[in-house]
Amino acid sequence: MTEPLLSTRARSLAAVGQASSWAIADEGLRRVAAGEDILLLTLGDPVCPPHPAIVAATKAGLDAGRTHYTPLHGEPALRAAIARSEGCAADEVMVMPGAQHAGLAVLTLIVGEGDEVILSDPFYATYPGVVAATGASAVRVAARADLSTDVDAIEAAITPRTRCLFLNSPANPSGTALSVQDYQRLSRLCEQHNLWLVVDEVYAHFRFDGQDVRAWQHGPAGRTVSLNSLSKSHAMTGYRVGWAVAPGRLIAALGDWSAAALFGVSQFIQDAAVTALSLPESELAPYRQAFRARAQQVVARANALQGLTATMPAGGMFVMLDCRGVEPDDQRFARRLLDEAKVGVVPGSGFGEGGRGHVRISLTPEAETLDLAFDRIAAFIARD
Repeated sequence: MTEPLLSTRARSLAAVGQASSWAIADEGLRRVAAGEDILLLTLGDPVCPPHPAIVAATKAGLDAGRTHYTPLHGEPALRAAIARSEGCAADEVMVMPGAQHAGLAVLTLIVGEGDEVILSDPFYATYPGVVAATGASAVRVAARADLSTDVDAIEAAITPRTRCLFLNSPANPSGTALSVQDYQRLSRLCEQHNLWLVVDEVYAHFRFDGQDVRAWQHGPAGRTVSLNSLSKSHAMTGYRVGWAVAPGRLIAALGDWSAAALFGVSQFIQDAAVTALSLPESELAPYRQAFRARAQQVVARANALQGLTATMPAGGMFVMLDCRGVEPDDQRFARRLLDEAKVGVVPGSGFGEGGRGHVRISLTPEAETLDLAFDRIAAFIARD
């Protein structure tokens, strides 16, 4: 019997090979589950629990029976809390189950078949899949040598089919960030070519350079979308709560999307999110500042090893190590680290051509774990 076919969209998703980006990380997780002594420096999933007030609010919401349908755009209290955090109006906020889904929803509503979406390469590994799911084509534009977004190269890549620039600041995996000057130039390009600017800002609270440059304040008016969530900023990855800040006409369309795809985010999760956003910075600063310290630690340890180089990122949860002085093939280097040094890292080529010759180190493990991992990496390099 002939089986029914999958859609062209499904085949497009398979073609971008998202799963292969995480193959070594997944292998490391399997080995840890089997009892092997592997130190994982792979995923951006904070090891610490959420703040106790967030956990208490989650439980209180469940105890209060807050388990019903919600307004499609989000609970008013949460939209107001996000608006205060983002410097926008509450009616410019759409609550979604994570920034990943918010990105998919936004792109589905602004691009489609035959359109082009520009990505800065290296990019977060899921972005090509998000673009493929919309039916549009991803145009990968090489970043500068330091892996930062090259606005000149973006301008040269714009065609009559371009509809959107999809960027990340601070960026995963590179740790680079867009400047005010970058936004000024990107704004001119978007206005000149009638483009949307979509910026994933999930690492906005992790800036190591003292800057706080946001898309909503510096991007082109009426055509900027900011994506964010509490996954990283408040160690709430499993809560799956995020948002899009966007112009009113797109917010209205996102309400239609929610009616078709989600029918809202759980009440008790939104209650916990309100509590998270109400926490004073003093309560969150130790958690966030620890990432800066661990970034400095990783950069120092890497640069002390022959053949490895790293620079301090502008922000985020990762450091990119240039491994070409040890092994030009980042996939092979990561595989050998896993097999021989018992350290799991993510090959940079999984994030595009711009990441080739690098591996990504997560800053989520504790400092002691990072030191032990680099002791193992040092021993591996010494005997290689």
